[in-house]
Amino acid sequence: MKSLLIFTLLALTYTINAQNFETEPLNIKTQNVLTCKLPENKLYQKEEFRIYRLIEGQVHFLRGLLRNWNNDSSMMLITKSGSGEHFIRPNATFAADLSFLYRFGDFDEKVVGTSRAMLLSKELIPILRYLVRTHKEGDLKTDDGESWGDAWQSAHWTAAIGNAAWWSWDALPQDVRQGVRKVVAHEADRIEHTVPPHNLKLDSKSEENAWNSQVLSAALLLMPSDARCSKWELAVKKWSLTSYLRQADSTSNDKVDNIPISTVFTGANIHNDYTLENHDIVHPDYMGAWIMNAGNDLDYLLTGRKTSETFLYNLSHVYDKQKRFYLPDGSYCYPNGQDWAIFRNADWMPCHATAVARFNDQEGLYYLHNALDAAEKMQARNSNGAIYAPGENFFPSSQPHLAYWLTQAWLILHFATKDLKETTPHVGVNNLEEGKIILHRDDKAIQTVSWGEQKMIQMMPIAKDHIISPDQRNGIGRVVVSSSRDKYSTLGIKLKNIEVNPSKNGFTVKMVINHGNLVQSELYCQTKSDGSFKIKEKLTALQSCTTDTIETLTFGILNNPNWVYETGKRNLKLGNQFYEAKAGTDLFFSNNAKSVFIDNLHFKMDNVSTITYKIAKQLERSRYTDRLVLNSIPTKHDWKKDEVISEHQLTIEVQAK
Repeated sequence: MKSLLIFTLLALTYTINAQNFETEPLNIKTQNVLTCKLPENKLYQKEEFRIYRLIEGQVHFLRGLLRNWNNDSSMMLITKSGSGEHFIRPNATFAADLSFLYRFGDFDEKVVGTSRAMLLSKELIPILRYLVRTHKEGDLKTDDGESWGDAWQSAHWTAAIGNAAWWSWDALPQDVRQGVRKVVAHEADRIEHTVPPHNLKLDSKSEENAWNSQVLSAALLLMPSDARCSKWELAVKKWSLTSYLRQADSTSNDKVDNIPISTVFTGANIHNDYTLENHDIVHPDYMGAWIMNAGNDLDYLLTGRKTSETFLYNLSHVYDKQKRFYLPDGSYCYPNGQDWAIFRNADWMPCHATAVARFNDQEGLYYLHNALDAAEKMQARNSNGAIYAPGENFFPSSQPHLAYWLTQAWLILHFATKDLKETTPHVGVNNLEEGKIILHRDDKAIQTVSWGEQKMIQMMPIAKDHIISPDQRNGIGRVVVSSSRDKYSTLGIKLKNIEVNPSKNGFTVKMVINHGNLVQSELYCQTKSDGSFKIKEKLTALQSCTTDTIETLTFGILNNPNWVYETGKRNLKLGNQFYEAKAGTDLFFSNNAKSVFIDNLHFKMDNVSTITYKIAKQLERSRYTDRLVLNSIPTKHDWKKDEVISEHQLTIEVQAK
């Protein structure tokens, strides 16, 4: 009830201060949709050309998935017919991909595999007709017996349909135009009448608010003479603004469109350090979801309207934090682990392109180039033009939505105003106190410690081959006990205390973690001036107990046969023994030693330990993750209360190749 009252007041505030938004009158005298005009800009033509060719190849692959709908062969789709996300979203974004190629750029029929005319008449129009007629505003049901719409994410899919129709509007038949307008208005009205949510812990609402905002922008593009436009315009700014507000904004003197931010603050979705939590972790992928807010900014630029500061508020700061997590191939280091696929380098390209065009970010240009290099290598593996290889991304919408992201990158670069010179990333320490991550970056590696929902310690080389996989037990490991006859249980871990000490050139962290109520782990982490990372671990029995397996000081090791910056094998030197760890073979190596090399990454112990290396047999979250265990006690053992189980000091360093 309180949030409803707040947003009622917020709507009044926006209405009262509407003149402060300096909203220009919509040109409705001669247009039935707003005119889309792309400026001539020669600043980043090379980058635009490369992005466009990626889109063409990706669309060539996606066209191979097209099928006639069984219920009506005049309509087409690239998935089975159904009303849920994994059936509608891929088709909606693919429609936008097709429409983009129909409208923009130096189209190459040989790459795409068809002409623009055939792409429009035989593919785009049949897909759009299917989407609008199976929506709740249409007259048909999908094959699961339901129409789609009014769903958690349906505004997101509808925004893509709106873009698809807007870009190709003059070429669409009247029934498709009217159908799209009805669908967009339906979803826009639903969002306009809804209160934007907010949440800080575990599940930020930033992404949801951002995608809901986009359908309101689509409504303005397609129906500029509609009586609801003033409400839609207020709502698109409100939903955009609420996506990336911090608690600090509640008392900030900042203004957006001449309105004090504190007067329209209703709740925070990101931490004061510009990180955010989603899927129960601080998640860089979702930090990058601000690109949907930036999509509204792009819509205004494309129509020549004065953009609103609500669209980009806080976004450059969020991107600045994202950059601390980026690796040289344009992908992320994940200090809290990663539950999605990790080889999504091309997905982040619109973030980099927007940073170049709208934030004048020189590091953004560096990462844009690196992401382009990776995406081109990814696409070169597949003769059908697909960027992702089979199995590389398990999300059903990954392929069509990737092309959609790339269209945004291509378009926004046309609005760049400065010819930037790329710079390599800043080095130094970032202590993200609310995100509960400390990160040190130098010219050799990124060392991280996290102590929030996920407790992790890891060091990743500053290299295109990451070597380290973002396994959520990195640095901590596991203690396994018998839970019942023939069943075993990995004990949960709980942080008891932590002391974080950042400095100008590094950090130290003292951390105590309990594995269940049986084993205490005292950990000390220190970054060193030579680029190495020192970790001390002392395990102590909290009570008399029996453990079946102890595996601590563990690290996931990437070993992928088809990734563009890996070779499909790891060269191991375990003690004095040499091994070739060929990807996917399910082999197991073990030795009593003080040292292990994995390619050019050196793990050095202060005393002899049982070290094991297990090669992954199959993909796990779209990647092969081998597991290195530096402190292995593989057999059942009885411990007395307060008995020291093990004590080790580990140094990790990157060796010159």
